[in-house]
Amino acid sequence: MKELLGNLIIVEPSKATALKYISFLVRRRSGNLLFPCFSNQSTITERFAELDAMGGVSMQLLGDSHFRTAHCDEVSAHFGCSLHCSEAEREAVEQKCVNVTAFPFERHRLAADIEAIPTPGHRPGGVCYLVKLAAGRVLFAGDALWHDGTAWRSYPSSKGRRQLIASFTALQDIPFDYLTCNTKVQDQAACLLELKDDGQRRAFLDEQIALIS
Repeated sequence: MKELLGNLIIVEPSKATALKYISFLVRRRSGNLLFPCFSNQSTITERFAELDAMGGVSMQLLGDSHFRTAHCDEVSAHFGCSLHCSEAEREAVEQKCVNVTAFPFERHRLAADIEAIPTPGHRPGGVCYLVKLAAGRVLFAGDALWHDGTAWRSYPSSKGRRQLIASFTALQDIPFDYLTCNTKVQDQAACLLELKDDGQRRAFLDEQIALIS
């Protein structure tokens, strides 16, 4: 595991082969957050001791159902935490996971420093999470936005193109300082993008909108 920003940490899978995905841990006094990105073949069980030493995990926050696996329940069982997702994704998440807590599919605060922001288009009930850290406001985009090792990409579902354009348009009015996404282990060097300037942020999202338009 390694620190990206103060209290934002990359969690590699137990067997970190190039095609597996990284997850993120946010350390906070009121309880650590895990943004899981597990495939069926990957787990983070070998990281549990390190995570315990950092204070464990209080909440798992899932952007959409694409990364719901039984490994989320392994985390829940070990750390005594639930897996959180939007109500719109609950049914799909519960096909693989047992300990699921669903929240309303609307923009709202999960805690004073955590905001859930609906961003449908990649998945119908997809959300991004805006988390306040000492280093700045970090938008966790899950896989609604993706860096493939070469460039940032966006992948709407077959019927979600207009929704994703609307989601990115709405994000232009939400101030954040950093954007991060779950990438493959081999691409993790590009998983964090600094966008502290309003013009930069709007230009970046305009580019993504143009690519999917």
